[in-house]
Amino acid sequence: MKLIYILIALSGVLFTVNAQDNFQEVLNRIESNNTTLKALLEKTKADKIGNKTALNMANPEVEVGYLWGSPSEEGNRKDLNITQSFDFPTAYGYRSQVVTGQNVQADLVYQQQAKEILQQARVFCVELVYQTKRYAELNERVKLAKELSEAYQTRFDKGDINIIEYNKTKLNLLNSEKAMQIAEVEIATLRAELQRLNGGEPMLDLLSNYSSYSLPLSFDQWFNEAKMNNPALESAMKEVDLSRKQEKLTKALNLPKITAGYMSERLLGTTHQGFTFGVSIPLWEGKNTVKYQKAQTVALEMQQKDSELQFYNTLKNQYHRAGTLFDLLRDYEEILSTSNNRTLLKKAFEKGQLSLINYLLELSVYYETIDQYMEKEKEYQLALSELQQWDR
Repeated sequence: MKLIYILIALSGVLFTVNAQDNFQEVLNRIESNNTTLKALLEKTKADKIGNKTALNMANPEVEVGYLWGSPSEEGNRKDLNITQSFDFPTAYGYRSQVVTGQNVQADLVYQQQAKEILQQARVFCVELVYQTKRYAELNERVKLAKELSEAYQTRFDKGDINIIEYNKTKLNLLNSEKAMQIAEVEIATLRAELQRLNGGEPMLDLLSNYSSYSLPLSFDQWFNEAKMNNPALESAMKEVDLSRKQEKLTKALNLPKITAGYMSERLLGTTHQGFTFGVSIPLWEGKNTVKYQKAQTVALEMQQKDSELQFYNTLKNQYHRAGTLFDLLRDYEEILSTSNNRTLLKKAFEKGQLSLINYLLELSVYYETIDQYMEKEKEYQLALSELQQWDR
C-alpha cells in the first residue's frame, strides 16, 4: 500500500505525456507491443497474399494417348493434346480491381480491430486515473480517521469517554482503510490489464491526470471529420464499391471462355499436328449469378446507410451525455472550490460545537459529495473517450 502511495506521489515526475492526450504514450506502446495486433497484422498480410491468388490463370492441361491398333498391322496411334483455357479478356481487368478492393478491405478490418483494442486501453486508462485519484482521496481520509482514533484512544485510556464512542472512531478508521485497500486492488488490476494489452511488457508509469481533450463545439461539423476516421464506415462504403466491381466481373465471367492449344496425332509413320481453338457456350452455369450480385449490392448499400446512421446517433448521444455531465461537474466544482467542509468540520468538532456522531455524519455527507463528483468526472471522461477515439 505504501509503495503505491509513493508511486502516486511521484507519478507527475515519472510520467511524461502529450499535452493534448495524457494517454497517448500508453496507447502508442500498446499499439507497438500488443500481441493480438501483431497476429492480426500477419493475418492481414496472409489474406492479401491469398486474394492475389485469384489473379492466376487456370492451369494448362496436357493429355497423352497411346492406342493399340487391331489388327496389329493397323499400327499404334499416339496422341498429344495441350490446352490452355482463358476467361473473356475483360474479366482479368475486373478481377484485378476486385483483388485491389479486397486488399483495401483487409487493411480496414485490421484498422478497425486496432481501434477497438486501443479504445479498450483508453477506457482502462480512464478507470486507472479515477482509482488513482480515489486512492489519494481515501488516503487523506485514513489519515484523518487515524488521528481521530488515536485521540479517542488516549481519551478512552484516561476514562474521559466510553467504549461506544471509542468504537465509533475505530469503525470509522476500519471503513476508510478497507475502502483504500479496495482502491489499491483496483489499481493493481487495471495496471495488469494494461500490461496484458501491452504484450505482457510492464508499464511502470502511473496515470494521475485525465486527458485534456475538450468537447467539440459543433457536433455535426466534428462528425463530418470523425466519420472519415472510422474504418468500419469506410469499409462499408468500400464494400459497396467492391460489390459493384464484382457485378462487372460476374458479367465478364458469364461471357464465353476461350480454349487454345496444340494437338498432334501419329499413326503408321504419319503425323498430324496443329492448333486447336474452342469457345464455351454460356447457357446454364452462370444463370442468376449477376442477378444475385446486384441484389447483394443493394443489400450492402442499405447496410452502409444504416451503419452511418447508427454511428451518428450513438456519437450524438455520447456528445449530449458528455455535455450534461460537464454542466453537472461545474456545479460540483463551484461548491467544492468555495468550501472545504473537512477542515471546517474538524475545527467545529475540536471546539466542541459538534458531537462525535454529528461530526462523522456531516463528514460522511461531505465525502459522499466528493465521491459523486469523482464518479461523474469519470463518466464524463468515458463519454469523451468515445468521441476522442475518432479524432485520428
